[in-house]
Amino acid sequence: MKTCLKNTLAVCFLILFLPYTITLLVNGREGIHQETQMSELEYQTLSALLEEDFSWMDEETLALMAVLFRTECMRTGNEQITEDLQEEASEDGDYERLYQAVEETVGQLVTIDGEYRELPWHALSAGQTRDGALLGEEYSYIKSVECPLDVQADGSLQSFILSEEEFAEALGTDIMPEELEIARDGTDYVISASAGDVSWQGEELRELLHLLSSCFWLECQDGQIHLTVKGSGHGFGISLHTADCMTREGSTREEILQTFYEGAECITVP
Repeated sequence: MKTCLKNTLAVCFLILFLPYTITLLVNGREGIHQETQMSELEYQTLSALLEEDFSWMDEETLALMAVLFRTECMRTGNEQITEDLQEEASEDGDYERLYQAVEETVGQLVTIDGEYRELPWHALSAGQTRDGALLGEEYSYIKSVECPLDVQADGSLQSFILSEEEFAEALGTDIMPEELEIARDGTDYVISASAGDVSWQGEELRELLHLLSSCFWLECQDGQIHLTVKGSGHGFGISLHTADCMTREGSTREEILQTFYEGAECITVP
């Protein structure tokens, strides 16, 4: 009788768990995810997340990023899906966390006054994010927000030196820093710089000089160009460092979104 009962239980175990076990043996841990078929939009979101390094983030902040990326995919109609996510997974040690972030937020999107709008973000502000109206009236929903924790973060302030030759080569001109007329916004980011009939936008100048941020200062000393840079990124929208700090302190995704974007609302679509 006992033998018969044991055999019956063994058969039931095999029936229940054999498909899972075979999948695990054949495909590895990631193969289990193949059991759940995600929609095209969710695969787009996961693929986009895999292109960034968010290994330092809290899980809840990753979930927030999944919502932002999904919204961007929906807004742009992006149909470019990574051909083999499993191949990327083998190269990305954070795949499991990213997958969970997508799975946890399936269908969640952000609207601004009922529309899908561009939701910019950057790694680290210079202490305050920039007013979206600088980009045009249509971006006025992007708020300027004080981020005092950003100035305390590692890497919030960088400084380095260029020779006059290196500076001239980067700009493609013999103009020196003291000749530049620099216009800044209310948060000290460079909007534009000009000398004579030559001019650059702040972000353009940042790229030419290979700077982390367009919040920078130039000074000539003893034939060298001293550069000081604050923050990392363009400074518009969500500061990821501040968002991560807010998450760890208990703020919800919607609270963070509404802090940086006027009229932001979280919705869920089928």
